[in-house]
Amino acid sequence: MIRKHSGGTFAPCGTYLSTKGWEFQSVPREGDYLEGEGVTYYRVPLLAVMVLGPLAGLAFVMFLPLAVPAVLVYGVGRRLAQSLHGRRPLRFRLRRPFAR
Repeated sequence: MIRKHSGGTFAPCGTYLSTKGWEFQSVPREGDYLEGEGVTYYRVPLLAVMVLGPLAGLAFVMFLPLAVPAVLVYGVGRRLAQSLHGRRPLRFRLRRPFAR
């Protein structure tokens, strides 16, 4: 029962998943036009949204505490490996992207 819709077209009431940004867009009861040109939307059944939404949130909450140390260990290990091979000196410095 998943239907495909294009961006900029009129869509009936429901919840739609955008394949461009993987985000949900809700359409009100009277219907509305979907945002964006050339974007593909899929209408997702309400039961699927109610089941998969909390599961996605749970996966995010469980994954985030593991992801931060994993990325930190990867970055430090990569820097150490590069310094051992002589490609880059072993000097850590904080990057401030918005500092002038």
